[in-house]
Amino acid sequence: MTIHYDYRYVIACSGLPEQFRRDLRGLASGRITTTYDYRTRIKERVSPEAQCRRIAEIAEGFEALHSSGYALHSPWDFRGKHLQLLIDRWSAQHMTPGERAERCEHWCQCLLWIRKRQLISLLNAWIRTRTSPRENDSRRCTHVVGYVRPAIPILTREKVLEVLTEQRGSLRRAARALGTTTHSICEVLREGRSPETQLPPGLTILPGGSLPVAGDCRAAPAHVNIVV
Repeated sequence: MTIHYDYRYVIACSGLPEQFRRDLRGLASGRITTTYDYRTRIKERVSPEAQCRRIAEIAEGFEALHSSGYALHSPWDFRGKHLQLLIDRWSAQHMTPGERAERCEHWCQCLLWIRKRQLISLLNAWIRTRTSPRENDSRRCTHVVGYVRPAIPILTREKVLEVLTEQRGSLRRAARALGTTTHSICEVLREGRSPETQLPPGLTILPGGSLPVAGDCRAAPAHVNIVV
């Protein structure tokens, strides 16, 4: 089964407030597809899976801030004190150099998005940290937790059909409920299937609308009437 990665769905599944999710989606749109290295001034394409990984990491950080009492109204409200709190949390997690570098890269890109490049120095200082003998002694008295990468919610065909049925076949309302686009819903429904087998037995599309065939989601109808 082909996995459909959609960073918008990852944002929708996060525990962040609705307005914050909306602002994060607007911030990521147009920026998440590429990685910019401000030192070499080179842009590189980011795969859909890596996009979701990045958003999951960033969303988890903002969720941690909200749970710690920092009720940021928007990603643009992010400050140095917020990054330092996150770094303190990360320092209590046992991570390999590769995991630390990956996390640093995700947040480096986020800082570039919100134009807080000056905070990258904090990330660089954290990534260069080497455990000293004194730090070793303190770690023996400190509970160090294992690092677990944030889970990535996957937009499945079953989930799409469930929401489509709840929304009475409206592609637009289903897309809004899932935090994604009608194009993504069409992609999930037709993944590896011919048009005539995109819907399971028991679901019938009435003449009021039809699902776009493969390669044509531009003219997705506002409503698709589905009968169970």
